[in-house]
Amino acid sequence: MGRTIHEDAAEAELADMLADPDQAKHLHTVAARLRDGRFPDWLAAMVGQTPARAGSWPSHQVAAFTSVMTRLAFGRIARRRIRVGASPGADADRTGNAARLQNLPAPFVAHLDMTQHGADCDGLLEWTEPVTTWRSTAVPVLETHVLHGAIQAPYEVRPASVPLEVGYTLPSRTFAHLFTEGAVARWPYDDDEIHLLVDLERAGLHMGTRPLPADVKSVQVL
Repeated sequence: MGRTIHEDAAEAELADMLADPDQAKHLHTVAARLRDGRFPDWLAAMVGQTPARAGSWPSHQVAAFTSVMTRLAFGRIARRRIRVGASPGADADRTGNAARLQNLPAPFVAHLDMTQHGADCDGLLEWTEPVTTWRSTAVPVLETHVLHGAIQAPYEVRPASVPLEVGYTLPSRTFAHLFTEGAVARWPYDDDEIHLLVDLERAGLHMGTRPLPADVKSVQVL
């Protein structure tokens, strides 16, 4: 089993995927794409980023990555890109990173944990009025069927506060935030934007300003 709760969750996800022939095939396809570097760096880093290249991730991390990417591609997770104007500095430079986060566009405000002694996240991202996120309709544009090649539909969410993960993070941690809290904000290294991810199946019912889309079924958040 994994060494942390979120790694244990990823191990369980891996077991479930391997038990289903179709999911197992998809998992192996994603693993091959990661090994070949066929995911754009920004797209992979939105879910997980480590000092080691994504192609070397262990199977349970690939499973967590696959789960998140699949739900993004099929509109179960909505996304919004938030301009920071700078990429994160080193994790230890919390003062510098906090300063970089001071100029987020309204209504977004980031609160970086200045100590982060064993905390579950690096801080919080909040917004004080409804904002629009975007979800894939899984309808391809120009015969491409990938996240950034599909028609996107708006989904408005209420004011909220979600975990913020800065720089390196395992796919299993992103997976766990979405599974337990229903949302997470990712600010990877070498990226001047924060990626807000909202799991509509788990958080959309209470975060959304309107009913869930017809193709999304709500499940209970732990």
